[in-house]
Amino acid sequence: MSIPSENVIIQAIAHDIRRGILRIVNKEPRTFTDLLQYFDISTGKLNYHLNQIKGFIARNDETIKYEITSLGKKALKILDVINREIPETDQPLLKEAFLSQKEIGKPLVLQGINIGIGMICFIMIIHAFLAVIALTDPNIPFFILPLLLTLLLGEFGILIWLIRVKIAAPVFIERFTKHIRDTEP
Repeated sequence: MSIPSENVIIQAIAHDIRRGILRIVNKEPRTFTDLLQYFDISTGKLNYHLNQIKGFIARNDETIKYEITSLGKKALKILDVINREIPETDQPLLKEAFLSQKEIGKPLVLQGINIGIGMICFIMIIHAFLAVIALTDPNIPFFILPLLLTLLLGEFGILIWLIRVKIAAPVFIERFTKHIRDTEP
């Protein structure tokens, strides 16, 4: 079985923290605590990134420091080539690629709006149910029914607003993306 070296290397250098770890450990071996303080991240996050670059770095059990491996040095050479070989004239293409990779936000925005619509509908159903109970039970204080009806009216307004936002969101996101694309770096 052949190991897909391109995928492994690209995955290892795909995150700025992992690239930073490679660069720092290349200068001099570092302990876990050194790296934790340098990046100011949680231990869980650091452990995750260290696991992602196993084979690119190795922990010396005697010094308890992480050291760069030959594979890690090759990954750094690849990064240097990438940084050196992209001329200024390719910056617009780089920007276009960057923005197209970031368009994942559009589905997330729409999903968030859908969750909001679902939540407001759920709350409206609960308040409507409570209003029916308030109408049928003579022991409930008088002010409860107007309060519930006011809440329902406000929630209905929020629901209408969320639906309008959902309809307008794709156009807004497209305009925003176009503005970012048209803005010079």
